[in-house]
Amino acid sequence: MIKAIANLSAAIAGAALMSVSALAQFNDNKPISYSVDGATATGYFKVVTEAINGIVREAYPGTDATYKPGSPAGGILNLSTGRSDFAFNASPVEIQYANEGTAPFKEPYKGKFHFVMMLHEGLIVHNLMTKDWADRHGVASFDDISSKKPPMGITVNLAANLQSTVTMYQLFFRAFGINEAQATDGGKSMIRGNSATGFDALRDGKVDVFVNGGFIPSAEVTEVARGRPLQWISADRAKLAKEAEKWGLTVATIPKGAYPFITKDESTLAIWNAIVVGDHVSEETVYKFTKAVMENEARMRSIHPTLAQFSRTEAVKNITGLSVHKGAERYYREAGLRK
Repeated sequence: MIKAIANLSAAIAGAALMSVSALAQFNDNKPISYSVDGATATGYFKVVTEAINGIVREAYPGTDATYKPGSPAGGILNLSTGRSDFAFNASPVEIQYANEGTAPFKEPYKGKFHFVMMLHEGLIVHNLMTKDWADRHGVASFDDISSKKPPMGITVNLAANLQSTVTMYQLFFRAFGINEAQATDGGKSMIRGNSATGFDALRDGKVDVFVNGGFIPSAEVTEVARGRPLQWISADRAKLAKEAEKWGLTVATIPKGAYPFITKDESTLAIWNAIVVGDHVSEETVYKFTKAVMENEARMRSIHPTLAQFSRTEAVKNITGLSVHKGAERYYREAGLRK
């Protein structure tokens, strides 16, 4: 009996030592290694990703954090299949399509990736038209486009960028009953590309309408408007809210004067982006990543105006419907951010 008690005590002590050892390992400054996937080779998310990776490298010197250009849907596919680790720009549509196995996903990936933190809720859908085109056709709103059906040259994002197609121009077209095939002459008058491609097309007179994502204010919009007068396409808030609700999106107000050509408050959508991670990524890696980011709030807020409101209490809010990765969950509980 005494021997059995002694063995039990030794086992408990050993387990306690293992627990302490694991905790100490998680709280050291040893490097970690991970990749980030899901955005273009240049632009906003490239800047944000490299800045966040820099924060993590400073916290854990020698960390190997690599950026792999791609698309938001491609990023989730890659981290769900173990080819990449994190994506910093997951939105409602990529998450839902991946969970369900809706094209371009060939099978459901529910449970293959998890929530880490909310990055921001401010990717604003920009609905722009040239003043010349608007005046020629007597167009001020999406309702006008729907009823008058003017010939339209339009630039939108690449089909692979689900958040910038499905929850941007396609959502607006559905909300206001605009037939895409009719409006774009079966796609002949549509130019697909990222926002930089779209601004070039708008600047060069190749299109009349621009529907894509950006952040307020966008220097590119202001610059284009100097050479080619622009006008915001007004949207009925109630019609927009009905479609936005299906995706858990927010109807945003763009205030008068946000751009020089906005003469009254306008309605559009704000899309959120979350940091997600593959199920294969270790608890230690996600814990350390989460800790580094969450404990550098001021640095995060200085990266870009869209992150100016970043805070631990907001970033921990999970509205994605995904489970929280065990590494992030562990940090949040230790930091008192989750019960």
